[in-house]
Amino acid sequence: MKTANRHFKRQLAATRRAGFSLIELLAVMMILAILMTFLAFRLGNLGEDAKRSMTEQFLQQVSIAIGSYEGETGDYPSSSWESEWGPTPNKTNLGSEVLCVQLWSPDYGGSGISEDQLGNSDEDEAKQNLTTHGNKDLFELVDNWDNPIAYFHRKDYGRADSYFTMDEKGEEGPSTVQARMNPKTGSYFNPRSFQLISAGEDGVFDTDDDLFNFQAERGE
Repeated sequence: MKTANRHFKRQLAATRRAGFSLIELLAVMMILAILMTFLAFRLGNLGEDAKRSMTEQFLQQVSIAIGSYEGETGDYPSSSWESEWGPTPNKTNLGSEVLCVQLWSPDYGGSGISEDQLGNSDEDEAKQNLTTHGNKDLFELVDNWDNPIAYFHRKDYGRADSYFTMDEKGEEGPSTVQARMNPKTGSYFNPRSFQLISAGEDGVFDTDDDLFNFQAERGE
């Protein structure tokens, strides 16, 4: 009888130890799940931070290319369609498309900007080949969210342009943008030159995460 009792107590103790180990395992799994969720959130933020930083650098690179164009031709690239190019396919992404036509014009000789940063979100083309690309596509410069970057020559600062973008939910559609004004002074930023504007992470212009080739506080 005593032997049976000892055997039963050993079995009970083993069962308790196994139960305790299972609880420990579940606790560890829960902690790991929490850590993985936290890390995924942090890595996601770092990814967007990297895209933001790379887009800001790209805007400066494009600004240098535009400055070189002005130094060679005497003026910054236009943001209005030229009649000599034929009829305008549409007015979507207009400023950025016109900018690309001029930076890659056979007469200019190249911009030094990687063609990996070109897109055609509205899939339009000119009636004739206007660039060195070898086709009639009207490309736009795109940011690191693959959305077109708006461009305004100072002469077109009062114009409202429509750009075809994809927002952070993956929905595509038009987004309207105008050259930015400094609310403190009531004058345009870069009043004597040009503006480049990225819609930022949310893919919608005129929101707080927009990026520029000039200094503007969030919300301005």
